[in-house]
Amino acid sequence: MTADTTTGTTTDGSAGQPPVPVSALPELKLAYRGDAMDLFLIALKNVFLTLVTLGIYTPWARTNRRRYMWRQVEIDQQRLDYTGTGKELFIGYLKLLGGYLIFFALPKLVGRFSKGLGGFLQIVGGIAIVIIIPYALYWSRRYLLGRTRWRGIRFGLVGDAGAFARTWIWGGFLTVVTLGLYGSIMANRVHGSLINNSRYGDARFSYDGRDRDAFRIAIRGMLLSVVTLGVYFFWYRARLLRFRLSHTRFDRAVGTIDVSGGLLFKLTLINLFGNALTLGLAFPWTVTYTFRTLLERVRFVGAIDFALISQQPQSGDAAGDTLAGALGVELGI
Repeated sequence: MTADTTTGTTTDGSAGQPPVPVSALPELKLAYRGDAMDLFLIALKNVFLTLVTLGIYTPWARTNRRRYMWRQVEIDQQRLDYTGTGKELFIGYLKLLGGYLIFFALPKLVGRFSKGLGGFLQIVGGIAIVIIIPYALYWSRRYLLGRTRWRGIRFGLVGDAGAFARTWIWGGFLTVVTLGLYGSIMANRVHGSLINNSRYGDARFSYDGRDRDAFRIAIRGMLLSVVTLGVYFFWYRARLLRFRLSHTRFDRAVGTIDVSGGLLFKLTLINLFGNALTLGLAFPWTVTYTFRTLLERVRFVGAIDFALISQQPQSGDAAGDTLAGALGVELGI
């Protein structure tokens, strides 16, 4: 016996349940409620106190900015909450300082007595920095998610940073060997690893975007970007965003984002010229407009049983977050 999804009846004439139209499915809507002037005043305060304290206030400045911006993100009419502290980041900076002395100061000191050994230690330190980048990225995401709450439940990142690093490093090697062709597959696997290991309480997210589909999108995007002198790049990015969200799931809900290349092109111009013409003073306004514009286009469509989700212990070390910031691979909201 088969079902006729058009009439809602089965082929033997018995009554069947009509399919649920997409518009009738429950949705989790995202929004950004921040005010640019509030963000500007926070930035002004952070800059002033950072200068007065000769940089010591930096961890608290980052925490204040995050706490405000997280709080402005609304999911299903309920706000996110950031629980990280400036003290955590300050301790992370002290640990980072110890690593800096080992990787940079020690080789220079040794180089004063033995140039050969000092040069060798510098090479080793450079290789170590390259290897530690994926670890720092993973540790940073683990810290940020572990300090983010929604509806009283924390997010989190499980799994092994070493497995993520191997995916990153091997993918980087294959990307170089294939003259960049493997890059889209590497990016898809790295993205998938982060999503598949992300949790909300004890409930998992999942990503099932196929490598070959990501490769096709990238090849088409690369070729058309070359033909259009880079203009098509924004349409490529929009298609990639739609692809990734449409393959991201949480419980029975599937992600979606209504974004176009034209919109990304517009946002890029606003950020580029707005910040350049105001020497950066417009940054709070451009960031606020960008977040508000993009987040309001994100949905998770489908049923989610929150009653089955339970709290998990807080995880993540702030040292990984400060390291990622120092290496320029920090992941934000």
